[in-house]
Amino acid sequence: MFLRGRLQRVLVLVVALALALSGNHARAAYPDRIIRIVVPFAAGGGTDVVAPTLALEMAKDLGVSVIIENKPGAGTIIGTQSVATSDADGYTLLMGTFANAVNPSLYAKLPYDQHRDFVPVALVARSFNIVVVNPASPIKSVADLIAVAKAEPDKLSYGTYGTGTSAHLAGELFKHMAGVNLTTVPYKGAAPALTDLIGGQIQMMFTTVASWRRWSRPASCARSR
Repeated sequence: MFLRGRLQRVLVLVVALALALSGNHARAAYPDRIIRIVVPFAAGGGTDVVAPTLALEMAKDLGVSVIIENKPGAGTIIGTQSVATSDADGYTLLMGTFANAVNPSLYAKLPYDQHRDFVPVALVARSFNIVVVNPASPIKSVADLIAVAKAEPDKLSYGTYGTGTSAHLAGELFKHMAGVNLTTVPYKGAAPALTDLIGGQIQMMFTTVASWRRWSRPASCARSR
């Protein structure tokens, strides 16, 4: 059975869409040019599984090109800010994630207002969190993981895709529930974290099923007995 975290809900957000498309004429004309979807993580992660599929179907339905732009960093804040400061014309969308709901509680000041600057459009995907380890690791189950973490405090490190992301908070929740200590190593996305996991630079990672599936051949999943 996979170690489950909370469901990570993936939303598509658009800046001030209602204002941009107010009036019958504006609605009739939209869209007439390229639409951008900003993914606030490095390329190759779980969100990149969802975004291209969404873009392809949108392009078919709307009759215009839909492109993906990866803008990683700062636990999704960089990519989110770029959308918040874009023209409020409905042509720049954000693949919002768990972090968009959490960041306002983690940071006293953000370069955008989550409620004022964004309007949710649709829930397009959701995924469980699981814990993964390098296949060469002696850890083969969640019980093994807890035993090693207790026997060797502070030795194990886990990768995240930034502070406040589901991978980060899943790890912190696990530490609290299991009574162990793990070192957090933040990355700009799941792909670079999983690369270091495979290379042995970190020992484990809490990640979504979607991101793990892209790397499922070289990686293994710790299971509970």
